Amino acid sequence: MNFEFPATTANYLKKIPRERILIVEDDNEVLDFISSLLEEQYEVSHASNGFEALELFDQQEFDLVISDILMPKMNGFELLQKLRITKQIWTPFLLLTGISEKPALIQGLMLGVDSYLTKPFDSDELIARVQNLLSNNHQRKLYLSQQIKESGEQKEKMNSSHTSFKELWLKELETIVSKEIANSNFRVPDMAYHMSVSERTFRKRIKDYTGLSPHEYIMDIRMKKAMQLLKSKAYLTIAEVAHAVGVEYSSYFAKIFKERFNQAPSEYL
Repeated sequence: MNFEFPATTANYLKKIPRERILIVEDDNEVLDFISSLLEEQYEVSHASNGFEALELFDQQEFDLVISDILMPKMNGFELLQKLRITKQIWTPFLLLTGISEKPALIQGLMLGVDSYLTKPFDSDELIARVQNLLSNNHQRKLYLSQQIKESGEQKEKMNSSHTSFKELWLKELETIVSKEIANSNFRVPDMAYHMSVSERTFRKRIKDYTGLSPHEYIMDIRMKKAMQLLKSKAYLTIAEVAHAVGVEYSSYFAKIFKERFNQAPSEYL
């Protein structure tokens, strides 16, 4: 029997890549019959048993498996178990069966079969089941994709908020240190107090945000300020500059300055 896809379905199928269907069947007449129903709309591959099907899965992905149950070497239940449990592959699985015994059908359901079709089956029913399984799988993929996208956007938003907080926190700290730049006694406990956090939290946050210890951080601020003062010729001696940025000893100041900028402060006087 020839089956015509509804116009809406046909238009839908034209807009997306052809879906791949694997038919696992050892009866050539049944295999040819199913293929003739599907190959115009889908990319169809064949396997005569579960072993061959697994080999094909190692080479490519499929959007649907249509498998007989009774086959040599590896039957449909065994194939389903290998895909679901061993390989953790959740491709929609349609089992073709002549078995009507309830225990066998329950076995398939426990292994994760998506649908059964009892032989002999009507071609219209087969195509309808194929369409439904592919459509449901497509909707499931869209849902998961949306969930991942929303999760990524939420994570990005959280990271952005975290970055903004970090920038604001460091800017506030730099303002406080700059105001106390000439105070050689302005140390870590003072900075933590002004930032309203414990000294332990302050030390950890500075390290996380800048990679520097608190001492290295405040000294870096002092050296940057010293460079500005030297370039502007605000002072006549190195000792004056050192004092202006809160470093008591000019020799120590000169050493740290050269380590920071690879130039002696005297070169700017």
